[in-house]
Amino acid sequence: MSLKIKSKKKFVITLILSVFCLWFAVKTSHDFGENEVSLIKSAYDRMLAGGMKMYSPFLVYMDSDWKGGGIYETVWYGIWHSIPTAQFVMENYENKYLVSEYMQGTKKQIPPQVFDDEKDAEPSEPYGDAALWEAVTAENQAVNDKAGQQPQKEGFVKAEAPAATYSIEQLKETGFIKKTFYTEDPTTKIQESQVQYDTLMGFDAAIKQDNSLPQILVYHTHSQEAFINSDPNDISTTILGVGENLCSILRDEYGFNVIHHMGMYDVESRDYAYSNAMEGLEQVLGENPSIEVIIDLHRDEVKADTKLITTIQDIPMAKFMFFNGLSYSKDLGELTSLPNPYVQDNLSFAFQMQLAAEEYYPGIARRIYLKGYRYNLHYRPKSLLIELGAQTNTVEEAMNACGPLAHVISMVLYGENKTVY
Repeated sequence: MSLKIKSKKKFVITLILSVFCLWFAVKTSHDFGENEVSLIKSAYDRMLAGGMKMYSPFLVYMDSDWKGGGIYETVWYGIWHSIPTAQFVMENYENKYLVSEYMQGTKKQIPPQVFDDEKDAEPSEPYGDAALWEAVTAENQAVNDKAGQQPQKEGFVKAEAPAATYSIEQLKETGFIKKTFYTEDPTTKIQESQVQYDTLMGFDAAIKQDNSLPQILVYHTHSQEAFINSDPNDISTTILGVGENLCSILRDEYGFNVIHHMGMYDVESRDYAYSNAMEGLEQVLGENPSIEVIIDLHRDEVKADTKLITTIQDIPMAKFMFFNGLSYSKDLGELTSLPNPYVQDNLSFAFQMQLAAEEYYPGIARRIYLKGYRYNLHYRPKSLLIELGAQTNTVEEAMNACGPLAHVISMVLYGENKTVY
């Protein structure tokens, strides 16, 4: 570049800067005289206004008085007019377009609509590009249709997959199952051979018949057990009501044929409830020999400051516990007066329930409790005694727990629990 050209450029730049400085000085003096503020404050305000206009050129054209201003206003806005962004905004503003509509496509004018008396009319072509509009409309409709096909989720929804699993290697470790899943009452003792993985999981717990005949019997040795907010005059708020809720879920959601026996064997005293219940049980089983599964549903008794509760899917639920009688006492050995040929089957059945509960709903099941007597678990190989919640739980917490409990029962009876391993 020649020296002559460089000199001309410097001259032009110097001239522009000089004009700008002169304009700035005149404008600042004018503001100073008009507003009676300090010269520094006037200069600061003028620089601030200029900076705002530089970063928001659109503001330049919101001022309707600039064309009628003096020479300095004309020069100033002439400089701004050379900024491409400002030119674009001004043109579109004058043509009454909105920036948001520019981003979406050209805004189309809708012709006046003539409505027929016999039918409603709608604009034949909505805002925006027609093809784009049709595509968006079709996509929205597809989403709405799909949403309409999805069932509304209210309350508990059964888990579709395990939340946690134990490896077979863990479960086969000596002592692991006994240490992890069981609590022994001081009066009894379980043998390590009774809690081997292969023995427990080798038991065939699957239901063997369809639901044309009764499959499951639910009853309550202790029918008078209630919860912290039970109504003394309403048995539906006691363990009997919770049992009916469990039966309803097993019938309606899982397709089982269930009998709910509501005989009361502990009204006068709990002392002989198990003996009293035998007669009623034998009558029901005699009338319904197809029954394969027997569930004695209780609620536990705990200290007043203990509450057996957990939260699943943001729903408060009472914890439950499977209970096994071993017909074995540390002092007397095997209780031949209370024989149970199905002790091992009972153990295996409860363990499969426990393992499924631990994997699908961690935290809802307490450890299986082992005690020395028989507890009427000798009528069927697949017999369960379940303690659902305690006297410190609410009726609602106990009712809520029936959802996961019923799912666990169904998985084991349909053999779905073994697909995990």
